Amino acid sequence: MHVTKDIADFAAKTDYEDLPPYAVRETKRLLLDTMGCAIGGVRTQKGKIAIDLAHSLGGPAEATILGTGDKVSGASSAFAAGELINALDYEALLSPPDHATPYVLPAPLAIGETKRVSGKELIIATAVAHELATRIGSSLIFGRRFAVELPERGMVMSLPTPGYGLCSFAGAAAGGRLLGLSADQIAHAMGIAGYVAPVPMLTKFATTVPVSMGKYLSAGFLSQAQVLAILSAHMGYTGDTQVLDSDYGFWRAFGCDGWKPEYITEGLGQVWYFPERIFYKTFPCCGAMQNTLAHFHSIISQYDLNPDDITEVIVKLNLLAELPAWQTTQIETHVGLQFSVPYIFSIAAHRIEIGPSWQMPEIFTHQGIAEFTSKVKVITDLDDEAGQRPDVEVVTGTGPARKTYSKKGLALDHQMTDTELIDKFKRNTRSILHQNQIQKAIAVIQTLEDCNDITDLFACISPA
Repeated sequence: MHVTKDIADFAAKTDYEDLPPYAVRETKRLLLDTMGCAIGGVRTQKGKIAIDLAHSLGGPAEATILGTGDKVSGASSAFAAGELINALDYEALLSPPDHATPYVLPAPLAIGETKRVSGKELIIATAVAHELATRIGSSLIFGRRFAVELPERGMVMSLPTPGYGLCSFAGAAAGGRLLGLSADQIAHAMGIAGYVAPVPMLTKFATTVPVSMGKYLSAGFLSQAQVLAILSAHMGYTGDTQVLDSDYGFWRAFGCDGWKPEYITEGLGQVWYFPERIFYKTFPCCGAMQNTLAHFHSIISQYDLNPDDITEVIVKLNLLAELPAWQTTQIETHVGLQFSVPYIFSIAAHRIEIGPSWQMPEIFTHQGIAEFTSKVKVITDLDDEAGQRPDVEVVTGTGPARKTYSKKGLALDHQMTDTELIDKFKRNTRSILHQNQIQKAIAVIQTLEDCNDITDLFACISPA
């Protein structure tokens, strides 16, 4: 089996006509959501640092720093895009490996803009990148070494993925295609990218507070490395064209117990898995809280509850909430806020508009929001083995006046509607773009297959 070659062939030879209509539709929806999340991240501390660093790295004016209109080198643009897309932790999830988009899309975006490719080409590259990411994520057997021990619970828990270095190949392959690399050159680019893929650090991230800005892996650094791998392969630099293959391939170097390469290659190009594996976030925070937050938001809206009305909030989440990053109230930056269950539910209780505003300094340093965190109690499925407790309980009053409002079950549909995605895009972008730009950007992305030059798209999402 020659997995690296098969992936390179797939990336180089897939045509627009090979994409089923549902894959094209979901790709455009994903691009709309991703661009909005990146622009929404411009005003965050993480986003500002990324923009400043991209400016300082400079280079020829090839590709746009998203949300600014400024142009820098493709590698610098990809760095900024990776950081901006992930700045709010608001981008879509692709399971597995979960956070794929900030690790596989920035390189194709930067190279695609540099080469002024068509909208159809960007759709192909985006679809290829995400299909490869989820197939590679599915193929790896992580084993116990990446599990987190919970001695007080007498168990260990597995995480969705040990790290995002596995996304190196998807971004390199898709970006290489847009540069016009042959299948053989794409294999070299993948080999180069694989040898600089970061070690798996997600377990360390999840068990460490305060949470750092890099989180589970800096998407900017990985995206920049992909661009450099693609450009160097184009110049003739050689990489390991069997990087994914053999008993000593990437899977072993990544610390896995094994892998199932057939999960990557079977039906590749005929069956597209990524569209049905995407989950769009309603709230700018960790995915583990999305459903329960929707229940909480529904309760306080339905019964018109204000923070002072609430005496206690009991939140039931999955086992991630057993880990320090989800339990902490030790918040140093907006990034730590994204995982803190007490802080996120406090912000929701204060009815701050859902979107980038949740992570502005004046919000997460607000005294009232900090004080409300003491009212939030977090439990997990381990505390409710019978599965009888609601997902969220909101308590008001004391004594005879005490009331409890609760909800459980599925609160969010697996897929956002187009209307919901457009509304989210507008909330993410309106502090940066004019209304007419927002409407034009939506129209361009919705008809992206008709766009002859994607620089038209980047012009729409750049401040006037």
